[in-house]
Amino acid sequence: MELRTILYGYSKERQGFTVVPEEAAVVRKIFAEYISGVTLKRIADELTSNQVVYYQDKTSWTKNTVCRILENPHYAGDLEYPAIVPKSEYDMAAAIKNSKGGSRERDTEEIAWLKHKMRCGECGSRYTRRKHYSGTHERWVCINGCKSELFVDDAVLYQKLHSILSRVIGNPSVLRYDEPCETHYEPTLVVQRNEREIDRMIEQQNPAFVPIKKMIYESAAQKFDCCRIDYSQSVTEALIAYLEQLFGMDSLDFALLKKIVESIEVKKDGSIAIRFLNQKNIDEKE
Repeated sequence: MELRTILYGYSKERQGFTVVPEEAAVVRKIFAEYISGVTLKRIADELTSNQVVYYQDKTSWTKNTVCRILENPHYAGDLEYPAIVPKSEYDMAAAIKNSKGGSRERDTEEIAWLKHKMRCGECGSRYTRRKHYSGTHERWVCINGCKSELFVDDAVLYQKLHSILSRVIGNPSVLRYDEPCETHYEPTLVVQRNEREIDRMIEQQNPAFVPIKKMIYESAAQKFDCCRIDYSQSVTEALIAYLEQLFGMDSLDFALLKKIVESIEVKKDGSIAIRFLNQKNIDEKE
C-alpha cells in the first residue's frame, strides 16, 4: 500500500492545494468531536468502524492519525493551504490537547480513589472525571460514553455521597439485609453465553472435542469467579457497631468513605448508589 504524501483533506492542483469536500467534512467532524470531549481513540475507532477511507484502500484509523490532524496548523489556513476549520476551533483543540499533557494538574488522592471505585449503572464500566479545557468546571462520565440525564460534577457527586452517608450514620441498621443472603453463584452474561455455545458445539454432528474441552475449562474458571463467599452477616454487624459510635457530619468525610465503601454506582438518571463492604446497596432514593 502506498503512503499518503498529500495532507488529508486536500488535493494538489497546478495552482496549489484545494479542499476535498468529503475529506474536509471528516476533518471538521474530528475537530468538533474532540472539542466536545470525545477521546482520540474513540474518534479513530468510529472512523474505522464506519470504513472512512484515509487513502486509497486504507480505512484503518489510529489515535496517532487523528492526533496528527488535530496538531496540523494548515487546517486553520495559511498562504499555502485554504482553511478547513476556523482558527478559533484549531486553537481550542490545541488548548485541550495541551491541558492533557505532562503539565496538567494531578488528581488529588480523593479524586483518584473515586475514579477507582465509581462504576456505570448501565454498562458496568469505569467512571472518570473530565475537566473542561477552560479549567472552569469538571464532569463525571462513563468511559464507554453512556449518557446520564443529570450533569454530575464534583459538587453534585459530593452532595449525593454526603446525603447517603449521613443517612447511614443516622440509622446504621439500614445496612442489614431483610432476608439472609443465600445466593452464592450469579453467572454473568459472558458465562451464560459460553454455556449456550458449549451446548451448540456438543450438538453438532461431528463435534471437535479439543475446542469443546478448552471452552469447558475456560467456562469453569469463569463460573468460579462468579462464586461469592457470603461474609455479609458478620461484616454487617461490624459495620453497624462501628457506625453507631459516630455522629453526624457537616461535610463529606473521605476517610470514612474509604473505610466502609466497596463501590459507587452512577445510574442513567444521575442518581447514585453506594455498595458498602457487606455488599449492601443503599440508593439515594430510598
